[in-house]
Amino acid sequence: MTAQIQNPATILKQYWGHKSFLPHQQEAIDCVLKNEDSILVLPTGGGKSACYQIPALALNSLALVVSPLIALMKDQVDGLRLNGVPAACINSSMTIAEKRQVTDQLMAGELNLLYISPEKLAQERSLTFLKTLDLRFIAVDEAHCISQWGHDFRPDYRQLGNLRGIFPNISFHAYTATATREVQKDIAVQLNLKDPRFLIGSFDRPNLTYRVLRKSSRHFAQIMEILERHSGQAGIIYCQSRREVEETAGRLADTGRPVWPYHAGMADHERKINQEAFINHEAGIIVATIAFGMGIDKSNIRFVIHSGLPKALENYQQESGRAGRDSLPAECVLFHNSNDLQRWQRNLNEATNETGSEGAQRSLQAMSNYAQGINCRHRTLVNYFGQDLDTENCGHCDICLEEMPEIDDPLTTGQKIISSILRQGENFGLHYSAQVLKGSNDRRIKTNNHDQLSTWGILKEQRTEQIKAWLDQLISQGFLVREGEYQVLKVALSGRALLRGEKSPRLLSIKTTSSSSTPVTAETILTPQELELFAALRELRRELASARKVPPYVIFSDASLYDMARRRPTNLNLFRQVKGVGEMKLHDFGEIFTARIKEFCGQHDLESDCRVDPTVSIKTSDCSPDQLSKSELKAFACFAEGLSLKETAKTMERALSTTNGYLLSYIRHAKISNPAPWITTVNRQKIEAAIAELGRGPLKPIFIKLEEKIPYEEIRIVIECLKVKEREAQTKK
Repeated sequence: MTAQIQNPATILKQYWGHKSFLPHQQEAIDCVLKNEDSILVLPTGGGKSACYQIPALALNSLALVVSPLIALMKDQVDGLRLNGVPAACINSSMTIAEKRQVTDQLMAGELNLLYISPEKLAQERSLTFLKTLDLRFIAVDEAHCISQWGHDFRPDYRQLGNLRGIFPNISFHAYTATATREVQKDIAVQLNLKDPRFLIGSFDRPNLTYRVLRKSSRHFAQIMEILERHSGQAGIIYCQSRREVEETAGRLADTGRPVWPYHAGMADHERKINQEAFINHEAGIIVATIAFGMGIDKSNIRFVIHSGLPKALENYQQESGRAGRDSLPAECVLFHNSNDLQRWQRNLNEATNETGSEGAQRSLQAMSNYAQGINCRHRTLVNYFGQDLDTENCGHCDICLEEMPEIDDPLTTGQKIISSILRQGENFGLHYSAQVLKGSNDRRIKTNNHDQLSTWGILKEQRTEQIKAWLDQLISQGFLVREGEYQVLKVALSGRALLRGEKSPRLLSIKTTSSSSTPVTAETILTPQELELFAALRELRRELASARKVPPYVIFSDASLYDMARRRPTNLNLFRQVKGVGEMKLHDFGEIFTARIKEFCGQHDLESDCRVDPTVSIKTSDCSPDQLSKSELKAFACFAEGLSLKETAKTMERALSTTNGYLLSYIRHAKISNPAPWITTVNRQKIEAAIAELGRGPLKPIFIKLEEKIPYEEIRIVIECLKVKEREAQTKK
C-alpha cells in the first residue's frame, strides 16, 4: 500500500470513462479517504458502488464489501475486471480451487476489492482470516437490511455491528437506495458507526414515469397492454404469489415472448438459471415474487410492473427503481385493489408483537396512500423520504400528465358517497359500498335491504372500478377511514363537513386500461439511421458478452451505445470520448466497435466522427410509428386528413373522450403547436389568457374562469399545443 493517494477524478475517467461525479459521490469518496464513517443514500442508478470502488483504487488498498447476493457479487466483479480493477468475491457457489485462488491473491496483496456475504462473514473462520489482512475500510451494501425499520429485515446483517470491535481502527460505510430518516438512524446504531456523516441524495428518479391502475377482472389483458408498448425491451413483472408467477409466466410464454419465472419455491439451480437468462437477454421478461431483484445490476430494464400492492413504500421505491438504471426513460406501473391491502393488513395483525411491526404498519399505510392518492407520484415518493420536488408538475406520472383528469363536480359526487356510507350504518367495506352505489342486486345487499336505500344505484352510470377509486381517493384525503380487521369504512369529521358542503374533495377519473399516449421510449435526437446503428452495436455487444460469458450491459450500457450512435467515432481518440469508455474498455473493445461503426457509416452514407453537444442528453421523445397501437394509427390518419374531433370519433366508432386522447397523442407525435384545426381562434385566445393567469395546474379553475362555457377537451388541446411550442423553443436555444 502506497502513502500517495491518487486523484479520484482521474480514476473515474481512467476506469469508468466518466468525466464528472454524480451528486454526493465526491463527498462520499472523501469520507472514505479521510477514514470517517458515513451513510450514503442514493437512488438506484445514482452511483453508490463507485463511492467505495474508487477509494479502494485511490488508496491502493484492500476494501471489504458486504453484499447480499451471489449474483450481485458476480456482476460487480465481472464489471470491475472488465474495467481493469483487481476485484474478487468469496461465496458458497465457488469451488475449493476458486476460493484458494482468491485467498492466494489476498495474501499477495493483489486485490483492491473483496466481496463477501453477511452469512459468510459471520463465520469464525472467515473473520480469523480477514484479521490477517491489511483492510483499509469496510463497505456495507444494501444497508437497509440491517435495520429493524427496514423493508427487508435480514438477521445476518444484524451481526455486522460486531465488526467494529474486531476492526476498531478502520472506517465503516453504509450504502443503500432506500432509507427513511428512522432507518438511517437505525443503520448508524446497528453498525456502531462513529459520528458518521449522513449523505442523502435526492430520492427522485425523473427518468421514471409512474402510473397506478386499479386491477380489473381482465388483469392479464392489462399487463399485455403495457408489454405491447415495450416490445423488444427488458422488464420485470412482480407478482404477489408463487402461483401467480407461474400462471403469468406460462401465459406470456404462450405469446412467444422470452420469459422466465422466479420465486422462492423453485430449486436454487432453477432460479439461478432463470436469473442469468434474464440478465444476459437483451429483451426478456422476468416474472417474479419479491424474492427476486435485490442488487440486480441490469441497467437496461425499461419497465417494471407490479401486479399487486407491495407491503411497503420502501419496497416499491426499491423494486420500481430497478428500471432505468442507465438514466434512460423507463416506465413503472402499479396495479392494486382492496384485496391487496386487506391481505397485508391481516398479515400485520397476526404479527402485532413482532419486532418492527410499528414501522411496517407505517410503511403499509404510506404504500396505500401512494396507490390511492391524487397527488404527483414523484412528490408522494420523495415526501415519504423527507424530501420535496423543485417543480409543481413532474411531467412523468399519470397525475401530472393529466391521464386521470378531475371530474366536473367532485363535491356532489363526494356527498353521494358519504351519504351512502352513513345510510349503510358504517358497517361495510369498500367493495360492498361500491356495489350499493352502483345499484347491484347482489343477494347480500337485498338481504340487508340496502337496495331500498335512496343512495342505492345513485352512481349507477359509473363503472364499479371508478366508484372504488373514488372511495380510495376519499380515504386518501381523510374524508373516510378504514377500521378493524375487515377494513370497514367510517366517515371522518371532515367527511361530515363535506356532506354539509363545507369542504370539497378532489376526485379523478381513472382508467383500468394501461394504454397511454404518453411516450416513455428512450429515443433521442437520434435519426432512424442512427437508431439502426444502435441496433447493430447492440448485436455486437451481445456477441462479445456471449463470448466472455458476462451480461451485455457489463460490456457497455445502452447509454454508451446511444452515445456511440450520436458520435459515430471511427478512431480510438474519438472513441475515448464516448460515455462509459475507460482505458481498459478502450483497449479491449475500441478497435472492434470503431470498425463496426466505420463499416455501417460507409454502407449507409452516414457521416462519422461527429461532434455532439455535451449538454444535450438522451431524453423522452414521441413514440415512433411502430410503437403506436392500430387505433392510434387509424385516428392519426383521420386527423392528418383534416377530420374534426367529432368526425374522427364517428369514423372510429369511439367515444368523444377516447378520441380526444388520440388527438392529444397526435399533437405530441406530429409536434403540432397550433390547435386551429380543432378549436376556434376566439376559444383558443380565451383559454390561453386563462392559462396565463392561472397556470397549468388543475383544470377546474381554468374551466370556471371560462365561465364553464368551454369544454375540458378544448382546454387540454390548447395545453398540449403550448407544451409542443415550448419544447420547440427550447430546442432552438
